[in-house]
Amino acid sequence: MTFKTIQDTETPGRKDAASPTARPRSNTRFRELEELLQIIESRSVQPVFQPILAFGTGEILAYEGLIRGPDDSPLHTPTKLFDAATRAGQLIELNMLCALKVVRQYARLGLQQQLFLNVTPQTVLDVRDDVQRISRFIRDCGMDIAQVTIELTESQYITDRSIFRNALMLFRQAGFRVALDDLGEGFSSLRLWSELQPDFVKIDMHFVQGVSGDDVKYHFLRSLQHIAEGCGSSLVAEGVETMADFCILRDLGIDNAQGFLIGRAARQPSKFVPSEVSELIGAGSAPLFPQGVLPRS
Repeated sequence: MTFKTIQDTETPGRKDAASPTARPRSNTRFRELEELLQIIESRSVQPVFQPILAFGTGEILAYEGLIRGPDDSPLHTPTKLFDAATRAGQLIELNMLCALKVVRQYARLGLQQQLFLNVTPQTVLDVRDDVQRISRFIRDCGMDIAQVTIELTESQYITDRSIFRNALMLFRQAGFRVALDDLGEGFSSLRLWSELQPDFVKIDMHFVQGVSGDDVKYHFLRSLQHIAEGCGSSLVAEGVETMADFCILRDLGIDNAQGFLIGRAARQPSKFVPSEVSELIGAGSAPLFPQGVLPRS
């Protein structure tokens, strides 16, 4: 399915699953495939948006566009939806559908901040010849290209890095920014950071949650911050849920934060930072090091 096919086919609502021509659902895998194809054909995915806070300004820097399946579907959660697409060989089609729906809905909401758009590396490769058409679609929606950051997910291994870098460069030349997702989750993360030189690097929540009381996580994040300062990338700490962790991230100089403390993903996301979070940004009341942790020489 091409970009043009997805863009030009708008089917309101979902088709009736109880069609008289539907084949008997004899097993779980078949039912999953049937549900997935129905979702893609009817375009019944729902965008939601989660805010990303910039410590420097104390305001919302961006929103990450996320996807949910239909509320009544067994593929409602993104994990189940994209796992099913992977098994069915429909990941590219689903990824492009979701990207287009996210961009269109973001434009309708009239949000002016950056949009982080989740895209798999293989999708970048498959649509590299459609960069101009994709750019035109975004502008037709009323958005600037510079407003869109391509967030590369690590769900797929990049087999030929040179070809991928060239494909990604086409998007950069068109004005897109680039973010690397879940740094620390895969063994190839640091190499990708070095080779792709993304504008943003998102730190996996494993290294963020509990950093206020964890020596190892603290020093890991401090090292990442030093690397980011040296190569010109802006870090985004994912999974921020507690004030204690938030204050450590602030004192470390991490640029941005994302998580439930800042705001949950929603169809109508908040345009403002919670007051209790705003108070923490300039408070400077937390210790520079986690409790019981001293800097290593």
